[in-house]
Amino acid sequence: MSLSILAASGCGGSSGDSQDTKPPAISEQTFTLKITANGVAAGLEVSWMDNKAKLTADKVIELSATSKTFVQPTLLAIPESITCDTQLSNTTTLNYSLAVKCVSSQASFAQTTPYSYPVTIRYGEQSIQLKDSPVSVPPLTMIEPEITALGGPQICEVDDSSNLKFKVACRPYTVVYEKRKLYLVFSEQEKQLLFDNPDKERLIESEYLWFDEQVWFITEGASTQYKLHSASFDNGQLGNYKIHDINASSLAISGGKLFALTSFPDGVYSWQSGKWKAVSNLINDGVLKSEFIANNQDLYLALEDNNEVSSKSYIQIINAQIRGRTVLSKQISTFSHTPFFEYDDITFGLGFGTDEQLLINVMDVIPSARDDAVFSLNNVRNATIWQNGNNQFLFTNQDSGIEQFKFTREQVETSTAFDLTALRQITPDWIGGDLDTLLAGDFVETASIKYAVLKYLRKAGTEQSELQLQSRLNTTQPIRVYNETWRTIASYARSNTKKITPIVSEQGYLLVYVGDASSNQSTGQLWALSADKEYLIKADVSWESYSMKDFHFETISEKHLVVYSEFANEVITITLD
Repeated sequence: MSLSILAASGCGGSSGDSQDTKPPAISEQTFTLKITANGVAAGLEVSWMDNKAKLTADKVIELSATSKTFVQPTLLAIPESITCDTQLSNTTTLNYSLAVKCVSSQASFAQTTPYSYPVTIRYGEQSIQLKDSPVSVPPLTMIEPEITALGGPQICEVDDSSNLKFKVACRPYTVVYEKRKLYLVFSEQEKQLLFDNPDKERLIESEYLWFDEQVWFITEGASTQYKLHSASFDNGQLGNYKIHDINASSLAISGGKLFALTSFPDGVYSWQSGKWKAVSNLINDGVLKSEFIANNQDLYLALEDNNEVSSKSYIQIINAQIRGRTVLSKQISTFSHTPFFEYDDITFGLGFGTDEQLLINVMDVIPSARDDAVFSLNNVRNATIWQNGNNQFLFTNQDSGIEQFKFTREQVETSTAFDLTALRQITPDWIGGDLDTLLAGDFVETASIKYAVLKYLRKAGTEQSELQLQSRLNTTQPIRVYNETWRTIASYARSNTKKITPIVSEQGYLLVYVGDASSNQSTGQLWALSADKEYLIKADVSWESYSMKDFHFETISEKHLVVYSEFANEVITITLD
């Protein structure tokens, strides 16, 4: 900025005269200053003469001061994260303008609560996903961030604390069914009614899930009519609630798509662009013999031919794509609840023959050759599939003990899961798990009850013995666990598939009893136990209550574990680490 300086010159007198010239005295003048601020300059202060003004973005501030000379304005308390430029100009010797433009070096998004699910935020044209750690991006002027996706069942808010340092707080929730009502549960103490269920319809257990920023669930009325519900949320309050026009009895997700299985008639629907679209009419294909059978992200439906009961096949939904019917060997007369497994890049099917023996069908052959591509395993009491890496290993418990299914193809023997020495040493009565967790133990049968005892647990490369498991639970008592065969088949579930795994963990967890079991009045502790976590659910649980299968897992999510007591009609919520 340059300011013009006016100079005065004197006239008259002889050239030879000499006299001192003095400048005229400068009197006080009134100056004005107009200040404009852009971007993140809002909130800063300007000091000018005897004035201080807090800046407001896009709002002009006018100041005046009396002085003999103009004094430069000064910015106060500029944060280290902000760089500011100022431009001073004048229209007259008394009227000035100051333009302040500040830029933050980074806009940051940081969590105030641990994330359970990734949160997506729109910031200008950018889409930012937060998960576990803060994110910094180039700053934008006067742009407010907006949460566009919650990533899972949680309620989140974003706050601008100051200077483009945004804070995101989330409250994860789960869904529980209590006293014929459906609740959102945020913590052990906090819950919110979702569905008041005036018709006293029964929630189908384990058939509610999170998809498309909504909670989905199915209820069953007295006439075995199913209702499919969905609900979204706005700042923790019930938003869009809808009962859909399809008679869905089962829900599942594959490849990022939501599928529904309908009854009357049997069909498969997919949720597309906010509508249900029929993708398979099972009536024309055969008689449906199962609900959705899930194997990780893959889904299966068991079918029998309309005209030939002995012809059995599966419809597969792999990565959201429905594949044609995969026909099994005609030697298989009963479906297995574990349909297929992948092992050394070979696909196998499981089923049972007329003599109840376990049959393993090599599927990577043409259908006409599948009757010749069958392994028959005799005297298999129970079996399970355990996954490590890309391989899904089949373990069987036979008269000879625990064996891993292996075979030779083109003179090359298939892979070994791990050294079975420790597992074989305990000579277990049963083997079980849930793909990523391998379990083994004994059955105990008394005059009144039959239960299981856990003696072995493995996940990935880590195996734990009975002593190690007892040490984790601080006990010397046997770790008792439910015998899965006690579980009753719900009325909605088609039961034409046979389970080969008696003890099934749920997402890696077992609901176990630790304590005295000498009488029905004996008491102990109820625990949720996984390969690396243990949570005390309830102390002073009677053995009778546990042995009569009073307790079961209601929900297990990334953030919550919910146990339900049927007799007490009590919901116990545990927040997971």
